Amino acid sequence: MYFPNAFKKSFLPASTTLASGVTTSSLTAGQIGFYAPTSATDSTLATLAASVKPFYLIQGSYYANDKIGSHGGYKESIKSKLVNPKYISRVIKVSAKSPAQHVVKVSANAGLAADSTLRLRVDIKGSPALRFLNHQLYKTLDAFTGCANVTNPSYVKDPVATLLLWKDQINGTPTIGDMVKARVYKYAIARSATGAVTATTAQTTIPMTTTTTVAVGQKAVGTGIPANSFVTTVTPSTSIVIKYPTQAVAPTIASNVAVTFFSDVYSEANTVAYIPGTSIATGLTSSAYSADADAASFTITAGQEPHIEFTAAYAETKFGTCTFTPTDKYDLEPLLIYASVVDESGDPCAVSSFVANSSSSTPYLSSHGVQVQAPVQAQGSGEGVIRDLIASGRYLQNAYPDSGRVDSLRMREIEADPMLAQVTLANLYDQVLVLHNVPRWNNPSSTFDNDQYLICIWVPAGTSTTTITDYFVNSANAAQGASTIALESY
Repeated sequence: MYFPNAFKKSFLPASTTLASGVTTSSLTAGQIGFYAPTSATDSTLATLAASVKPFYLIQGSYYANDKIGSHGGYKESIKSKLVNPKYISRVIKVSAKSPAQHVVKVSANAGLAADSTLRLRVDIKGSPALRFLNHQLYKTLDAFTGCANVTNPSYVKDPVATLLLWKDQINGTPTIGDMVKARVYKYAIARSATGAVTATTAQTTIPMTTTTTVAVGQKAVGTGIPANSFVTTVTPSTSIVIKYPTQAVAPTIASNVAVTFFSDVYSEANTVAYIPGTSIATGLTSSAYSADADAASFTITAGQEPHIEFTAAYAETKFGTCTFTPTDKYDLEPLLIYASVVDESGDPCAVSSFVANSSSSTPYLSSHGVQVQAPVQAQGSGEGVIRDLIASGRYLQNAYPDSGRVDSLRMREIEADPMLAQVTLANLYDQVLVLHNVPRWNNPSSTFDNDQYLICIWVPAGTSTTTITDYFVNSANAAQGASTIALESY
């Protein structure tokens, strides 16, 4: 029967250092090496590629005991199919990706009309919302700008008051408040760096000779500065430190970067305000925002608009170790936020007091939702790795009872594959994928067929796999011709 997908074999080496001069029976737990089918040791390793000989990828077993019950051979090393370098078609390195929450903002660019009700529609879509409510999550928030009379100058002149009304409704409503957190920001000051900017993957030090009005807890926005950056340290007349979600690589920030700072505002007094995503207090006692005090002099400049920012913050409740029963699962899909301001008639295009979303790259965010940070689904999570190894082990007939019965869980504990214990569920892993064919005659029709086999090698994120990928690539090119196969990176 035709099988369109590759048969997969997974490995979890303890190290990417290749075994040298040891027999396969002497491989330590997780140790890997390349072996010729006629050689008891890998002493011919250096000549395999040049002589284009087929080889095996072999990993030492993690089992300390060879026999459980009537079954034997657990300490037998784990072997790939025989790899003929003439039939290697692809060598791929897939790097892990850290998850990122979706962040969307809605900005006001002018004063609001009096005697009006403005509505903000927020939709939250994704697997967690569907599992929680059996439908996508949405809510329309009303904000009244006040009656048109001489005692109401503030709500008309200052849109921050309207943003705060929306914020309080979002954060105070069960269901949607559990999945999204809203914060309102108002322009504070703009400053420029006065020297070289030192950046790491988690924080940046920006030299500034003038730090007046800059305060711990303010949001920092500027070219090259990652989304969700907040001031955590201010050294007067010297520098500031901003922290942000961990990046894959350190950002590049110019030495003269212009930084715009926004203050976090509240509709009522808070005894302590915290920097989003951290347990760091701003160091300031937040007071209730007063629109009256700012109404007379309130102006809005492009790039300094007050705005409400939504951060997907929902995380499913889960146990530390999955039981693999139908009611237990893990989820990697990020929530998506859709936001749009509409007038009393429901028209999103007539609300000119708010910045319209003109982005061609993210039009799905509707008329006013502007994407601050794109959602990223985790890639190479430990949860996925352990499932892949379980599936690969089942092909080897390694026991893994998957019933919800208590006795099945106990048998799983007794027969536990020690390789699975090497996986840290919360960590991320890179993978090396090698696709190769095994030609064969398909009897009784005598038609020629090519079965595809996929070798998958998991390693902790950031681990160098050059010794492994070079061996596969060099072997393939020696057999097929120079530069036929190149490492693909994703």
